[in-house]
Amino acid sequence: MFKKVKTRLTLLYTISLVLLLCSFIGVLYFLISYEIKGKEMEELNNYFIKEQHDFYEDLAEKDHHGLKYDPERKIFYYLFDGSGAFVYGKEANKGLFDWIERNLDIKSSSNSIKVDKGSQHFLVMKQELGRNGYVLLGMDITAEKHLIEKITWILLVLTIIFSLIFALLGYYFAGQAIKPIKLAFDKQEKFVSDASHELRTPLSIFYSSVDLLMQEEKERLSPIGREVLGDVKQEAVLMNKLVQDLLVLARSDKNQLTYELKDIDLSLLLIAIYRRFFRKKPIEIDNEQNIQPGITFNCDEVRIQQLMYILLDNAFRFTQTGKVTLGLTAENGEIHIAVRDSGSGIAAEDLPFIFDRFYRADPMREKGGAGLGLSIAKMIVDGHGGKIVVSSKKGAGSIFTVVFTLGKGSL
Repeated sequence: MFKKVKTRLTLLYTISLVLLLCSFIGVLYFLISYEIKGKEMEELNNYFIKEQHDFYEDLAEKDHHGLKYDPERKIFYYLFDGSGAFVYGKEANKGLFDWIERNLDIKSSSNSIKVDKGSQHFLVMKQELGRNGYVLLGMDITAEKHLIEKITWILLVLTIIFSLIFALLGYYFAGQAIKPIKLAFDKQEKFVSDASHELRTPLSIFYSSVDLLMQEEKERLSPIGREVLGDVKQEAVLMNKLVQDLLVLARSDKNQLTYELKDIDLSLLLIAIYRRFFRKKPIEIDNEQNIQPGITFNCDEVRIQQLMYILLDNAFRFTQTGKVTLGLTAENGEIHIAVRDSGSGIAAEDLPFIFDRFYRADPMREKGGAGLGLSIAKMIVDGHGGKIVVSSKKGAGSIFTVVFTLGKGSL
């Protein structure tokens, strides 16, 4: 159990760290990209301001047309007249203008354009020149983009490496942190197990002595004495059941509880339980069974019977008048066992805790019991690889549903 807790804690903290670091890298990538783009746009804008007069002159000259190639240029530009026809330009990357004309709608382009030509990347800015036309200015940003990508990949790799280191350290420190809790839990577990074993013998002797006393001395006792002795015997029975329940849970905690699995006719078993159990039902409570015949399940028959007695006993205990229904169906590879009652129901705030040991909602305390029944029921269901869920509303009854997978026994 503690190994699972330690693993879950490590995974939780490691995943949280990875998500945090990935978010940090994403924000960092955005901020760096935004800052670099801002600097580049500012550089292009400054170049436009500086060369704006020359652009007007180039548009005005009739014989100053064409495209010049200069690989040493940092900033390139293309001039277009008022009709959108190309007039003059200087480029640093040969063939870029042809690529832009084929792939971009220059006339309707926005102020800032990112151009990705194969492995090369360019930032292009469009500036209007009044009625005379407009100019496209741009620069090669391949080196900057690759640098940002390289930094991002380095950060991601470092994130993975440090996350693994953090996971190992987290697993170790989680183990160290859990040690005192585990020690206390082991001591409590050992105490429960030892106390349960030690109490069995004196309880058996006590119960036998009371039983013998009731048989041999019953006629000599006063009515009050017989009533007191009956109460003592009843309490001895309850104590014995509590000890047995504690032993079952203690064995389960130590993985010493075994399940004798075999194929049984679950339908016949539940019908037999239904007949035995409902024979003792109070007159005020109706009963109904909807058991699908012919359902076979590989399970521990004794434990399944114990499970059904717990669920049915709870249903009757908290139902004063109304109906208790037992249902069994099989569909889509699953077995569904449902125990429905029209009793007092369970408050929404109590539902998450009803399978905890010794937990009882305040209104339930007067009904008796030690609060271990549903814990044992869940243990039996888990031991058969199933799940148990409850649907309930205060004052409107409860439905306990057990779901098993066909062909699946104890885990």
